[in-house]
Amino acid sequence: MKRTLILLAFSCLLVVAFAQKNYTTDEIRTGWAKKTITGVKSGNILPLLTAFNNTWRTAPATAILKDGTNPAAQDNEYHFVVDTPNGFVSAGELGDDGEDLQACVWKRSNGHKLFAVVYTRYHGLVPHPIALFYDYDATKGTLTPEFNSQLVHFMGSYPDPSVDMVHINLPQKGKDVVVSEYMMHWGFSIKQTYKWNGMEPVWSGTTIEHFDKMKKLYDATYEIPDVKFTKLALHDFDEDDNPELWVSTDNGDNQAIFAINGENDIKMVASTYFKTHLIFFENNVVGSAGSCGTGCFHVDYTKLENSRPVFRFADQQDYNYQKEDMISTYYKDDKKVSDAEGARIIKSFGEAKEITPLMHRFEAE
Repeated sequence: MKRTLILLAFSCLLVVAFAQKNYTTDEIRTGWAKKTITGVKSGNILPLLTAFNNTWRTAPATAILKDGTNPAAQDNEYHFVVDTPNGFVSAGELGDDGEDLQACVWKRSNGHKLFAVVYTRYHGLVPHPIALFYDYDATKGTLTPEFNSQLVHFMGSYPDPSVDMVHINLPQKGKDVVVSEYMMHWGFSIKQTYKWNGMEPVWSGTTIEHFDKMKKLYDATYEIPDVKFTKLALHDFDEDDNPELWVSTDNGDNQAIFAINGENDIKMVASTYFKTHLIFFENNVVGSAGSCGTGCFHVDYTKLENSRPVFRFADQQDYNYQKEDMISTYYKDDKKVSDAEGARIIKSFGEAKEITPLMHRFEAE
């Protein structure tokens, strides 16, 4: 009898331990879309969070439901925001290697509600968020996963977590969701805005802090301020874990590449206009080439190192009608060098290579 009681007590402890399990971001990411949550009592923010947490328990959601409305708890492990009139809650853990959670609810145009949860785990100071969206049907009392929502599949402009930090910010007021990608070496952010369309937030545009400074560099070179860049890509040309910014117009005639080491250290390393095109070489060299008039061809090179131009090199080619041949004149940092030195520098660039970046749009079409 005694042994039976011990086994029964141990079984109860196992059940309690299992019931108190907190799920990791990987576990939630793998399983949440396959499970509809039932028995949801209402479409207000706290009952929705309770139903979610009963299925996918996390420490910050549990803390919100337990202590979120207790002013004395604000000085403990989490900082809470519980704004039930606006349908928003959050819990931010203090310190490194923590976890945060935000949740909000919107009214949809079809009479349902959209419930969103962003759960973020930190490794050191680097956040790893997941976004989860559910349709709430009051007549059925269910939360049905909406796996196809754009933010569920958010991909960063530069998919390397060692380089940038992604924060998905649900709105406490209003309906727009803003995703900030903080670029560590740049010291500022790329921000993507998702606007409400009546059913869900959809991507509407991307802004880059201090892009006006970059545009001025391009405008000063070509004196054509009406150029509108519509596409962007990040590519690490010199493989120093600090990507360069590559922008382009729709037709690709106008392009520019910027090396960035802070808002006051932005350099345009290559650009194109009209009959020119970008060129790339294996030893961290970016440049442009094209016609500069009848019988004239110009090639500009920039050698990059640690996301900074080491030197600039130009090959000015002019057609010699007497010799019926193109004659090159070489310049390093605007100073003429010998033919032998020019040929040596070009050889040091290595082989030419093709780079086709994945371009993202600045604005929705």
